[in-house]
Parts: sequence; structure tokens; C-alpha cells
Amino acid sequence: MVIRGGTVVTATGERAADVLVDGEKIVEVGPGIHTDGSVLDATGLLVLPGIVDPHTHLLLDTGTARTVDDFSSGSASAAAGGVTTYLDFAPQLRSQTFAAALEARRALIDGQSYVDYGIHLNITHLPPTWERDLDALVEAGVTSAKIYTTYRDTIFYADDWTWYQLMQRSGRAGLLVQVHAENDAIVEGMARLLMDEGKTSLRYHGAARPGVAEAEAVARGLLFSRVTGSPVYFVHLSTPMAVDLVAEARRCGVRAIAETCPHYLVLDDSRYEEPDAARYLMTPPLRDARSQAQLWERVQRGDVQSIGSDHCGFSLADREGIDDFTRVSPGIPGVETSLLLLYSFGVLANRLTLPDLIRLLSANPARIFGLWPRKGDLAPGFDADILIFDPRPQRVLSAAELHSRAGFSPYEGLTVTGRVSTTIVRGQVVYQNGKVVGKPDFGRFQASEPFDPAAAML
Repeated sequence: MVIRGGTVVTATGERAADVLVDGEKIVEVGPGIHTDGSVLDATGLLVLPGIVDPHTHLLLDTGTARTVDDFSSGSASAAAGGVTTYLDFAPQLRSQTFAAALEARRALIDGQSYVDYGIHLNITHLPPTWERDLDALVEAGVTSAKIYTTYRDTIFYADDWTWYQLMQRSGRAGLLVQVHAENDAIVEGMARLLMDEGKTSLRYHGAARPGVAEAEAVARGLLFSRVTGSPVYFVHLSTPMAVDLVAEARRCGVRAIAETCPHYLVLDDSRYEEPDAARYLMTPPLRDARSQAQLWERVQRGDVQSIGSDHCGFSLADREGIDDFTRVSPGIPGVETSLLLLYSFGVLANRLTLPDLIRLLSANPARIFGLWPRKGDLAPGFDADILIFDPRPQRVLSAAELHSRAGFSPYEGLTVTGRVSTTIVRGQVVYQNGKVVGKPDFGRFQASEPFDPAAAML
């Protein structure tokens, strides 16, 4: 197959070129490629590497709520958004070994995905054999694990001693520790204060999780990284203060990585004043418009290395009639809209170039999470994970066009430009002209290589 006539965009530049695919691989990129096989006309379109979404929560069960998006619907939504690989989380339940947590997650996901996938572990405790188990986990292709510093009374939380011990060993094992950074005591204290004042409506969701809680936990993680020498990755940073802490530490030689999400770049906390505030509940919460503008500045100057959707498709119907931030499980759908939003509000607003877009959404996540040089680029030898994007059509975004079962989008009503035309995974068309055309068992588990600071460009 030849994809002909488009503008090929990678993290290093853009040019007019054709892309030749043979089987599951890209074999040539250049002008005037001829073939006896099929031709996909990309005239006037952008030909991009498939998006690598490093942060999704499909089939998430918190113990009190469960997402309506499973691996089938979530991966269909991913395909429609140009995502060819996503990385989801395997929760470690109480008394569970690392291997058992991975096995349980693989049993749920294998054979249920339209696109390729990798797995992070969510570590909550360290079993007696954890150091040996850690090596086996990395050998099994799971080379990143997440620590939650909040949600103390849930299945997700890990205390500082667990976190610190893990980082004493993780770097040598080739495992990258990810951190959901919020100081639990500050979050719990602020929530109690608001509750005592009778301020429990959804409009106080943001106030209950102040930015200082995020910044403090980031500072703690940077200290652990500095002391242990192990790299650290901070997920879904929402405040410029937290990003600045990471940037300063990087300049001092700390191997730290900052991720943010589209919702922090296109929405602000004024949404919590609206009657439909239930559409905008996530953690950390949305910040004020000034913080949003400052976050964009940091993305522009390269202080943010990765962007993930943090897709967490809870049903809006489950939130209806509950105007109490203490009773709602936070999370929003987003895997299908990351590219569209970053193109519309980043590239077209002259905040990002097209290569910047690919660096943040594809190349860097692939490098960081051990999928390079299979994923994240359009070059000979890479998997033929290809996204064809029409940069021209403009519309008001509607949740009805999306494939998540959540029944809503926090971005509904925004004017966006561009549309995914075709998504190709390992040489197979899985989405085309508004329809998911692949098979739900086509997606394949992608074993990640051990974390390599050099490959991750640290």
C-alpha cells in the first residue's frame, strides 16, 4: 500500500512525501513512490504517526464506581481519534503480587482492543518478594508503574515509604515510576473545611483540591528522584507551579518528566460555576484562566514533555442529580479528542508547530515508555501506525459524533478544526470516513523496553 500525495509530519519536520507500507511495517518514505498494490490518496491531507496515548483508564473499577468504557468501546474511541497505541493501568489489589496484577489485567484486555496497547502497573504495596518480582515485571514488558499520593482510603493509594522504597530500586530495574501528585492531607483537610461550611456542591470541586497540593507532592517526588537517582514521571500536571518545579529540577540534572492533558489547556475552572459542572470533574481539577495561559507558555517552551488524555469514561447519567463533590467519582472521556484539541487550540493558535504536536502526542510518549523505534515515527522499520488527518473542516464539536459510551464530552460546544480521515494500525485500516472498520481483537499487547533515559531524551 502507498499513501500518496500528503504532507508527512514527524517530530523533526514536515515534507511532501509518499509512504510505502509492506505488511505491518513502513518500508519507504519519499516522493514519487510507485507500487503495484493499493493506493490511498492523501492529497491535501496530513500524514502523521499514530498517536501514542500514554494515559488511559479503561474498564476502571474504583470499588464504588465503574467506567462504562471498556477496552472495546475505549479502543474504538481511540481509533476514531487517531490513537494507534494506548497505555492503560493494571491495578494491584490488596495481597496481589505484581505478576498477578498484570495477569488479571491481561485477561481482561487481550482480544478486546481495536488498536495496540501497553500496560503500566498501579503499585499500592510491596510484597515480600517485590524486588525479584520487579525484575520479572520488566522482563514481561511492563516497564512503568504508577503511585497515587492521594485517595488514602481506596485501593489505589501508596504511602511515602512504599514510594521511596520503590524508587530506590526502580531505576536500576529499568522501571519508570509515575506519580499522581496531590498531597493527601491538604486535599482531605480542604475538603473537610468546605464540608464544615456546607460547601459541597460541584462548584467547589476545584477548591477542594488546590494547586499547592499538586506542587508539594511534585516537590516530594523530585526529592526522591534526586536522592535515589531513579527517574520520575509526573502525570496530568495542571499547574504552572508544578511544571516549573520539574523544569528547574531537570536543569539541575534530575531525571524528571512532566505530562499534562488537553483539558487543562482548553478549559478552566469557570466551568464549575455552570449548571452542567458534572461534565468537568477530574483530578487534579481545572485551574483558573491565568494558570491555563501560563501552562500553555510552558508547553511552548518545552517544559512539558508528554501529553496524555487521562481518558476515564464514567457515565454522565451516573452523576445526574448528585450535586456533591464528595460523592462523585472524577474522570472524563478524552482519548478521541486529544489530537483535535491540540491541533485546533495549539497549532492553529500558533502555540505549537505540527512537529511539536507529534513530539508531544506521539514521538515522546513512544520514547519514554519503551515503544521506540516501533511506534511514534514515520520511518522505515517502524510499525505502519499511520493517521491521515484532514486539516480543513470546521465544526462545533458534539458528543454524538464520538465513540465513548460515557454519553458526554467536556469539550462539547467548542469550535474545532480538522477531522481524522483514516487510522491505520500495523498496516491495517481500523477507522475510515467516520466508521470503525477494524476488528475488536486486532490490537496487540506491546511489550515495553526497560526505561532508558537516553532514549527518553533525558
